Amino acid sequence: MLLLNWQNLHFAEPEKLQLLYVAAALFFISLISWLIKLFLRPKRTHGSRYPFLGTMKFWFSLSVVLPLCILAYARPFLAEKRVVFTRGNAEIVFIVDYSASMFLKDTGWARIDIAAREIMKSLSGGVIKEGDRAAILIFGKMVSPRLFLTKDLSMLATEADKIGRPTILSGNDLFWGTAIATTFKRVREIMDRQDMFVELHKESKDWRPKPKHNRLVIIFSDGDFFNYGNEEGGKERVESEKKNLGMELQELKKRNIPIYSVGIGTRSGKKLTDILKDYKKGVEYDPVLEEELRGQVSRLNLSNLDYLANATGGKSFSVEDFRSDAGGFIRASIDRHRSVFVEPIPREEKEELWPYFLLGALAVFIAGTEITKF
Repeated sequence: MLLLNWQNLHFAEPEKLQLLYVAAALFFISLISWLIKLFLRPKRTHGSRYPFLGTMKFWFSLSVVLPLCILAYARPFLAEKRVVFTRGNAEIVFIVDYSASMFLKDTGWARIDIAAREIMKSLSGGVIKEGDRAAILIFGKMVSPRLFLTKDLSMLATEADKIGRPTILSGNDLFWGTAIATTFKRVREIMDRQDMFVELHKESKDWRPKPKHNRLVIIFSDGDFFNYGNEEGGKERVESEKKNLGMELQELKKRNIPIYSVGIGTRSGKKLTDILKDYKKGVEYDPVLEEELRGQVSRLNLSNLDYLANATGGKSFSVEDFRSDAGGFIRASIDRHRSVFVEPIPREEKEELWPYFLLGALAVFIAGTEITKF
């Protein structure tokens, strides 16, 4: 047995040590309850006995048992040599808003080009690592999966490189709408289907999704989702869309899949007719489109993006100038969902300590149940 040296003490699953906050809360509750009991007990009389701890001994013992069990749960071990910290793999679903407002250049670049740049940087800059899986979906009036979850980083880079402003605006209805609720429904269905086939290798009505702690969604959008309120029946459409969106976000939360929003655009916004400046009238877009877009403005709507993140346990970030970037935010978001593993290197002698912590917890628990008066 290795001599106990605190410098050689490590934990194979250190993230489990966060549960010690629960043990600390139990200790303080027990302490406050004991102090209140001491303050409220009746005055001492002749022949009466007042144990210092009494029945509170049991609760104080639990305050010791719980942290010992948590320490054992984190798998402590002794290792004399250096240890290495490694991170597990992550599964990332990139969602890109491909509605017409993303073609505006109020940031200096087209909003859609910034989204493509950020995905490419995460693939080439080591944010997405070997062993990770990622998917790319674009959405506008409908959802168009470009690539399902895959480990092929070169294929991901190829698909990300295709994201950009279209060469013509006519003949494609994808740009003229934002089906945000349908998008997240499609994301959920795609991931559920892939998980089901991985587990069962077939479809099954009895299959139920299981939460995954290494999975997240990153959406690139201007947040301009509900911009048809002045149309006929627009208010009803907004209410219906928001209701459906809320239901889909709850489904993602059940699966422990947070949304991290990257907002692209400026708060001052731009007229949608500015999109047409880079296209030839009558050739690359229908002249009627100019009249339809007249008077419409698209702005960065952070409140909508914050709603997506807050409803699922994620976070938000904004890029309002093409010279800014979301690289640090994306890296931190992904790393947040990587498990941390600690192992000694090379494979030297190490001694597992969790049985000793459990034996200590058992001894304290037995002592706590034997209430003595002193």
